[in-house]
Amino acid sequence: MAYPDAVLRRGEHVLAHRRPHWRMLVVPALVPPVAAFLAAFLAALATAVPAEGTRTALRLALVLLAVIAVVWLAVLPLVRWRCTHLVVTDRRLLVREGVLTRESVDLAGSTITGVRTRRTALERALGAGTLVVSTVGTEEPWEFAGLGGVERLATMVEGVAAERGGLDREERTGDDDWGAWSAEDGPEDRDDDPDDPDDPDDPDDEEPADDPGPGRAGRVRRRRFRRTRAARTSR
Repeated sequence: MAYPDAVLRRGEHVLAHRRPHWRMLVVPALVPPVAAFLAAFLAALATAVPAEGTRTALRLALVLLAVIAVVWLAVLPLVRWRCTHLVVTDRRLLVREGVLTRESVDLAGSTITGVRTRRTALERALGAGTLVVSTVGTEEPWEFAGLGGVERLATMVEGVAAERGGLDREERTGDDDWGAWSAEDGPEDRDDDPDDPDDPDDPDDEEPADDPGPGRAGRVRRRRFRRTRAARTSR
């Protein structure tokens, strides 16, 4: 069974299945004709060598170098492109890459707290860009570069995160934690004995105000989700 059908859970549906943008294949597509031209040109220059055996050895070496260049710079990038997948389902974001050694990323929608895109001027002209996804429990966001239709993908991922409650996590972590004791507030700061007449903070020793306000609230704790560096995927 082909990827991603083999890893889908029961009832899970694929919303988008993408590979890196076609611009990743421009250089691999140019390598074979360039390598063939250079090999033929240098082989023609080798006719100036007087020894027949030397000319033959040079031509074989040129053919071998051309084949190695085509395999290394054209075939392998094409295979890596074919083996790189970014899949958006109605539950999570899946990324798989690698030829011999497979690397997989599985981001559940409930853990995604932020989605954004980054595009250079050239990428905007080509319709490509980088998808940046922030998740719970990681200090750095995930970056998936060289994606076509990245704005539409970002909208899909954000919709899945919103539906699964991931985007609400960031809002909840930023809520005021009323009534919580901070690390600076030790047990000695608490009013453990409200009936103690010598306690200066005893509310019974204070004169009642005409318009009493609300009681003292605990310190407010806020956490911000910050990201500095990003993990890269293969292109």
